[in-house]
Amino acid sequence: MSARIATLVLFAIAFVTAQARVLNLGSDGEPETLDPHRYNLRLEETLLNDLFVGLTTFDVQGRVSPGCAESWRTSEDGLTWTFELRDGLRWSDGTPLTAHDFVYSLRRLLDPATAASLAYFLYPIANAEAVNTGKLPTTALGVEAIDDTTLVIRLAAPFPFLPERLMYPTGFPVPRHVIERVGDAFIKPQHWVSNGAFVLTEWQPQAHVRMAPNPNFFAARDVSVDGVVYYAGGDANTAYNRYRAGELDTIGGFPGNELAWVRAHLGKDLRMSPLLSIMYLVFNVTQPPFDDARVREALALVIDRALITDRVMGTGEVPSPSFVPAMVEDYTPVPYPHISLPRAARLERARALLADAGFGAGKPLDVTLRYISGADTKKVYVAIAAMWKEIGVQARLHQAELKVHFADLRQGNFEVAQAGWFGESHPEHYLGLLESGTGNVNYGRFVDAEFDRLMAHAKTLPDRSARLAALREAEARAATLFPVVPLYSVMIRSLVNPHITGWVENPRNVHPARFLGWQ
Repeated sequence: MSARIATLVLFAIAFVTAQARVLNLGSDGEPETLDPHRYNLRLEETLLNDLFVGLTTFDVQGRVSPGCAESWRTSEDGLTWTFELRDGLRWSDGTPLTAHDFVYSLRRLLDPATAASLAYFLYPIANAEAVNTGKLPTTALGVEAIDDTTLVIRLAAPFPFLPERLMYPTGFPVPRHVIERVGDAFIKPQHWVSNGAFVLTEWQPQAHVRMAPNPNFFAARDVSVDGVVYYAGGDANTAYNRYRAGELDTIGGFPGNELAWVRAHLGKDLRMSPLLSIMYLVFNVTQPPFDDARVREALALVIDRALITDRVMGTGEVPSPSFVPAMVEDYTPVPYPHISLPRAARLERARALLADAGFGAGKPLDVTLRYISGADTKKVYVAIAAMWKEIGVQARLHQAELKVHFADLRQGNFEVAQAGWFGESHPEHYLGLLESGTGNVNYGRFVDAEFDRLMAHAKTLPDRSARLAALREAEARAATLFPVVPLYSVMIRSLVNPHITGWVENPRNVHPARFLGWQ
């Protein structure tokens, strides 16, 4: 063999080896943005967790752990939090990353010009809501860099869940030195600078997002893969077929009717775990007749959650009688009134409520029910429409791709629609969706002064037990008004190629690529 041929052979082997170390991961769909402060979808959060890291972050089991901050402490009254950053932090282009970058970024998040739909996540910060509504300048926000490695965050009221809240993209730093040069184009690959385990190298809409390791990541030595590619799923069947063909190393779901086959033939690949989550219906209370609590209650009462989870789905989902998931730690959620009654009693009450609201055989209630496209999802909403038909309600089904569906919800372009919420293990994360000041992720624009008052009171309480008790009062108030209809908590059905290491099931279903590897 000539030296030239030997060299080519070695190069080919090295190329194949390098290619084999690139993770090919399934994504639920197409990201609308990769701007951490403008994200809204869970699939965007997954990508952003690989590209950025906040003051705190997830460990391999989904628990709160140090991120850019190596430690933090809080004052006795719970109002002042001091974060000590790691020494030597750098952006992916080598520029030093300091506490001043976090001040800039938190101000940018709350700046009304950013139009961040999840800005309310950080309303616990002093003056945050006033800044976000344009009543105060961004410089009034309660954040301060004492020096390059010390950040102080002052709160308007105690918020013991702050380290958990700062793990999300709303708390991520963004590169001021790039944004001031190229503006919103900073999310394009040619301008990309971030501080996470990976950097964006390519974004082909409706196809894939490609990432490469960031050599300036503070834990770069622990990253064992040479790249990550997230492929837009399209639908569960497409992703499933690509996984079975060996094109993808992991997918986050597959058609429910394939579960028995998967258990029999891909048992080593199957990963099932309950997700800290709630899937629910939301009413647009700005549109009659859904501004009438009697109509909302009637529609809620006739939905048989156990029938949906056990017979329609049959994939392990857990029916939920409450808006706050049962998995939330140290908290007993409040079930909705009357939904535990025998079915006949619920149907009777629902018909009476509709009659009181002016609907009946001569004037049937007509509803457009929106849901996210997908064969499994369609089965659920066909079943709900059939349940409503029992009380004379005529439901038209409208499906849309995930990104379009949630864009419509944020714009209030719906009557009744599928929604879901995931993540934190405290009730405020879920009940906050119903506060009048939340913004457009209060999709139904629900407003109740008493509920707002109870939530505001709970937020003044630094003691965790007292706070949780007060939140339960707020949940009980909301439950009587039926602004949403809780349905079930999700059971994650992932397929993970057995050669992937570092995949650990956890209640948040977070699996950052920095922890994944090969065997």
